[in-house]
Amino acid sequence: MTVTGLPEWLSGAAERSLIAVWSEIPDDGMTDREGTLELVATRLFAGYSVRVIPGHDEPAITFTPSRDEESTLPEVHIIMPDLRGIALSWFSDDVTGLADEVSVTAGEVPRSALTWADGALRERVSTMIRLRLPGWEFTQQIYISPSAVSINLSFRPSSQMILALKPVLTSRTIPVMFRTDLEAKILPEMSPLIGLPLKWAQRHKGDIENLAQKYLEDRNTVGNMRADVSVKFTAGKVAGIDARVDSRSFMFSMWAAVYAGLDGRNPEAGAFFGFRPVWRIGDVNLAPEIYGEVIFSLDDFGVTYRAGGRFELLSGLWTGLEYVMPEGHTFMRMEYIPLKVRRPYALWRWNIGRSYHELGLGYRFDEHVSAEIYYDGSIGLRGIWNL
Repeated sequence: MTVTGLPEWLSGAAERSLIAVWSEIPDDGMTDREGTLELVATRLFAGYSVRVIPGHDEPAITFTPSRDEESTLPEVHIIMPDLRGIALSWFSDDVTGLADEVSVTAGEVPRSALTWADGALRERVSTMIRLRLPGWEFTQQIYISPSAVSINLSFRPSSQMILALKPVLTSRTIPVMFRTDLEAKILPEMSPLIGLPLKWAQRHKGDIENLAQKYLEDRNTVGNMRADVSVKFTAGKVAGIDARVDSRSFMFSMWAAVYAGLDGRNPEAGAFFGFRPVWRIGDVNLAPEIYGEVIFSLDDFGVTYRAGGRFELLSGLWTGLEYVMPEGHTFMRMEYIPLKVRRPYALWRWNIGRSYHELGLGYRFDEHVSAEIYYDGSIGLRGIWNL
């Protein structure tokens, strides 16, 4: 069956209705099937004059707007959803021009035709909205008066939405206590993301990452360390905001440790500070890190000083030499320290010129707590609290 005179988005729906009517008209040689179809179609499709032209197998149907129908563009109203902060700005930008686009589309048919073309119009508008607002569902309401047409579009998020946020900040530069504070402070800033559709949040992935990055860069803790910030957003019901904050030149950490099963090893605390000038080839910093470490014995308050230099051979894998005072010993030091938590790590120190080795193989459970099997001539356990 051939249908002409209707816009592309409406012709399919009209054709399906016409085929259904055509199939119900008796083909008994006595019934004027084309005339019956024309009569029924004229009553079904308000706003149009319908002409049915007999064909060899199926008829051709031509739609012509009724003469008493005035051509007018409907007034389209976008009813904004209940959004907060930057999310409202994103939504406003995404719907820019949508009202005009819907108005032009709906204006392609006579005013009274919208009484039966509303379903097809909704499908057409749905396509427009999927491109602009993926993950959003909408309601379409059409009001027809003798002189005008008004269309209201209201929006609601789909059931697949962000229910919670999980910020994770990793850094070799900022001590854990400050990182935990930054993670807590970024939650209120990013809270407008809660309740957003996952697909729409993924569409604005770059905007979300830029928002989180700018917030972190404005914090004194980050600015004072001259740290670079990179953020990766992962859409999900529990959305991930993974931020890495690292200085190009500085490293600072504090820790406390306790031992079990090792005679002569007392609880201790330490502070580490490293300086690494920038000497890059591509993304690789080839400059060595010069560092100093102070270790306090919490039993007799004795102090040990370490000074050394090391290279990062691979990501997280370091090797170098250090000098320990007041003993005056030189050590070769190699360690694997992954940046992220819930990863294994390893440490080896060898006192050059003496048969003394210090080994540690451990696992970091979270930002604060790690535990390891420790060897310094005998085997025991060491627990570390990262401050």
